[in-house]
Amino acid sequence: MTVIEIVCEVCLQLDAIEVQYAVGGSLASSLWGQMRQTNDADLVILIESSDVSKILNAFPDPYLIYEAELVAALASDNEFRPVQLLHLGEAFKIDLFLLKGDEYEISELGRSRKVEVMPGSFINFYCPENVVLAKLRWYVAGNQISDRQWNDIVQVLDVQAGAIDNSYMDIWAKYFNVHELLDIARSQLCG
Repeated sequence: MTVIEIVCEVCLQLDAIEVQYAVGGSLASSLWGQMRQTNDADLVILIESSDVSKILNAFPDPYLIYEAELVAALASDNEFRPVQLLHLGEAFKIDLFLLKGDEYEISELGRSRKVEVMPGSFINFYCPENVVLAKLRWYVAGNQISDRQWNDIVQVLDVQAGAIDNSYMDIWAKYFNVHELLDIARSQLCG
């Protein structure tokens, strides 16, 4: 299976069990910016403790997800709450980031866009604005040293110039205290 086939299978399964999700990370930045290779996939999902068994049952072999990791992530107050979902047959990792359901996260999901990734298969991706904001937050969390994150930010801004909702990004960039970095990224655009 290809990366996109695995991600599509996971997303369609999340749709089937009525779990809200969006694909983020490098897959989303490749969609809205410039294509680059990735070794994993990032999805955000909105679930509650009552959804644990539903998630576990949705991903039988060849998938592996640990119940204890899922329960611990749900109970965590950390900003980022990842859980690994592994496709054992392809040795491929999907990081599921559990959302808390705050105002920003609800807007992320609401702004996600369905994209046809294979004939007849549509999955939800972060919109370009949320890709940029997520990448800025990860860039800060990684001590502002990741060239890959920074390049993704600038490329999405560059490719989507003229179509991106700058006022939305400005509001949330200030909220997350990444507005200065956003301005620096904007100053590096080609156009």
